[in-house]
Amino acid sequence: MELRQIQHFLAVVDLGNFHRAAEKVNLTQQAVSKSVRQLENRLGVRLLNRDRQSLSPTPFGELLLPHARAVDAEIRQFMRSLNAQLGVDQDVVRIGATPTPIQELLPKAIKRTLGRRPKQRFHIERGYFDRLASRLLSGDVDIVVSTEPESKPDPLIEMEELLQDSNVVIVRQGHPLSAQASVKLLDLLDYSWITIINLEKAEMGLKRLFADPKLKSPMPAIVSGSIVFAVNWLLETEFISILPRRLVSREIDDGRLVELPVAAPHPKWPIVLAYRRNSTRSAATLALIDELRAVAIDLVK
Repeated sequence: MELRQIQHFLAVVDLGNFHRAAEKVNLTQQAVSKSVRQLENRLGVRLLNRDRQSLSPTPFGELLLPHARAVDAEIRQFMRSLNAQLGVDQDVVRIGATPTPIQELLPKAIKRTLGRRPKQRFHIERGYFDRLASRLLSGDVDIVVSTEPESKPDPLIEMEELLQDSNVVIVRQGHPLSAQASVKLLDLLDYSWITIINLEKAEMGLKRLFADPKLKSPMPAIVSGSIVFAVNWLLETEFISILPRRLVSREIDDGRLVELPVAAPHPKWPIVLAYRRNSTRSAATLALIDELRAVAIDLVK
């Protein structure tokens, strides 16, 4: 079994056909097909279901897939570390991050890491956990800092809790509700709402807030795909929103946004650090992980 055969198999599975896989690895379609066939012959099993429309892994292919990704990811990490050691290229820490930790936790950890390693480089990729988990398994990112996913991640991904978060109902400073000592759910229905697409915790929080069948859940007047727009809109209007507190902690701490004292439970959930199980991590990645843990402890105090 050769590394190039594993890489060709992964390219075919990820891209769905031999033509696109060949373009990715800069070979002819026939060469990629031959390489995958040689891998199948070496293993003595068929790895791909082949038809004219598409390709998909067989049960044997599915069995090989996570191991192939782990091997490919480790080789990528080795080459980056080797090039850094040889001075060919400085080691870059590649980070995947979801919206909440990218606001405060990650910037503070990177700042501390740069204090220890002034020339260190970082590449930050923003997204949601499902896509970032695939990037983690393929070795395209070294770690992921994320709100805990709703579904159980791949067994090859290990997660550790850094700190916790919960939803808050927020308005701008000076909003008619901002000075009240207690806010009833009925009061919230007198104002327009803005929500953010794909923030599952906030969406569930809104449903939980108005779970009483006697109350009609508000229909958001604005649904935004941009966190920046939503926060700026809240700061300029009398709209209301429910968001993870650590997503808007800076605006709350400096007094621009106000957390309303709504008598309703807001369950907590973890913000986690994820990495490939049993993977080799560079010294720079380990330094960042140390600072993420330290910053998380400080934020909890």
